[in-house]
Amino acid sequence: MRIPKGFSDELRTQADIVKIVGDYVLLKKKGNNYWACCPFHGEKTPSFSVNANKGFFKCFGCGTAGDVFRFVMEIEGASFPEAVKTVAEKAGVSLPVFEESKEFEERDRLRAELQQLNQWAVEFFEQSLTETGEGRRGLAYLEQRGVQEATRKLFKLGYAPNSWDALTSFLKTKGATITQIERSGLVSLKETGGSYDKFRGRLMFPISDAQGRVVAFGGRILGEGEPKYLNSPETALYTKGQHLFGLSYARDAVRQRGFAILVEGYLDFLIPYQAGVKNLVASLGTALTEQQVRLLGRYAQKIIVNFDPDAAGVNATKRSLELLLGQGFKVNVLTLPDNLDPDEFIRARGAEGYNQLLKTSQSFLDYIVEQAAGTHDQTRPAGKIETVNAILPYLRLVNDKLERSEQIERIADRLKIDSKLLRQEFKKAAETRQERVSERVIRETIAVKSAEQKLLEVLLNRAPLRTRLLRQLKEEDFAGLRTEKLFRLIFEFEQKNIELNYAEITQALTEREDADEALARELLPRLWTLDEAATDPNDVTALKAWWREAAESLHSLRCERLAERQVALQMEINQAQRANDAQRLNELMMHKFELAKREQALANWSPGEA
Repeated sequence: MRIPKGFSDELRTQADIVKIVGDYVLLKKKGNNYWACCPFHGEKTPSFSVNANKGFFKCFGCGTAGDVFRFVMEIEGASFPEAVKTVAEKAGVSLPVFEESKEFEERDRLRAELQQLNQWAVEFFEQSLTETGEGRRGLAYLEQRGVQEATRKLFKLGYAPNSWDALTSFLKTKGATITQIERSGLVSLKETGGSYDKFRGRLMFPISDAQGRVVAFGGRILGEGEPKYLNSPETALYTKGQHLFGLSYARDAVRQRGFAILVEGYLDFLIPYQAGVKNLVASLGTALTEQQVRLLGRYAQKIIVNFDPDAAGVNATKRSLELLLGQGFKVNVLTLPDNLDPDEFIRARGAEGYNQLLKTSQSFLDYIVEQAAGTHDQTRPAGKIETVNAILPYLRLVNDKLERSEQIERIADRLKIDSKLLRQEFKKAAETRQERVSERVIRETIAVKSAEQKLLEVLLNRAPLRTRLLRQLKEEDFAGLRTEKLFRLIFEFEQKNIELNYAEITQALTEREDADEALARELLPRLWTLDEAATDPNDVTALKAWWREAAESLHSLRCERLAERQVALQMEINQAQRANDAQRLNELMMHKFELAKREQALANWSPGEA
């Protein structure tokens, strides 16, 4: 609808802003103004003011302000022309008749035509659900899923008969032409001409816009068949990715509570809403879009994402975080226990339990760090590299510099990485738009431990002990150490019965050029302290001292490795407890018990005799 020039200014003057705002909120006069609790954010003390003389409203809590049109646009989620029309109707002012372009008139006529067809379709689907034998299947399914009659009626749920033309025939009796029906998205066109009903044998969910007008449908198959869910195609009235299921019902509750819960499917919306959790919307089972995010931004700036906990749900959660954070939302993530979705959890534990869990939702970055740390082995550099790479894109989305700095410190502490280097890498990633750090970067944060240096000194310099010591060494003892390549080279020389000498080992390191080999070459002169006189195999006292030194160094490395594994294991245990995954938790606790036994064995360790 196009607004005639000057009409909105006249209407703004004629409309009683107090009366129109009073249709939505309870206003009380105090002094020259009218006051109420703000409908745009939750509050207990009224800070929302309406000035009748100036035709202006303002909330001194959240800052929302404007004229009567702005109020209707905000409260209804309407466009400016739609707000003008609403104000005119409430003020009893007739909209002027003026000439429209043929293109605009055609579009407006087509949209009105489709809205009428959708209303008739709603009527048909509701009748088919409640008044036909076939519809009993749909009623039985809704009863099984816990959907009450009042909820079914409120959301106008229906059933599409398993027929090729039942809906088409019904629409024709209402006066619709075949051309109109074929434009509606309610039928599928045949290549050979003609059409057939698009939805057959499905439970039907009307999809409404923010004003509550039905713009499309979603259908769930009952029985065998694919796809499980089918949505209307795009029409002049409906564009995919621009609507949120349940928004017209939930928008007031979202404003009152100050945040929205984002779920995935129809029943994940309906069951919580039915139970009293009303500040939620569903993304229609598809990936969240930028248009949906912008629409949601009209009503709240804080979102709690509560998607399914399976792999697909985790991926969908990560994608939604990128979009929401990119639009400036404050975002938390709720993961329900026992791998339940919102529908299942509410039916099992009720709205009270759900609302309690909402209070424990994680910040988006805590969620990302937990997911990344639980997916990759934190005891190895490669695992830490992948963890950092998984976190970096989301860390970049934290705009506040102080918060970002604090988060980097927390992440670095959790992953045992130098925070200074992590900050440098983040800055580099932000400047160059890279999303990965190199293995070299993380490896350089791992210090060469004194224990590994001492152990290498004995291996390199004390030939009488080397073979016995190598028999006790396990790969896990040196895997991930900065000097891992040097340990492996010593093993290789031993297995091939090659004499271990400075020239040979230096040559081998030169042939395998990378950061760790360069480090090993740098360390080698300090490690190689061979003294011919000190290698006398008959010098028992020296042998015992060297053996004790090597054994204590190996013990120290094993204790450190065990501690790292215990920290990583505790991360996984925390994640399993959060998800209430009993089977996984049992497996992890058994592993924890095994590590405790190893800890006890290490505590009782003695170096033994050389």
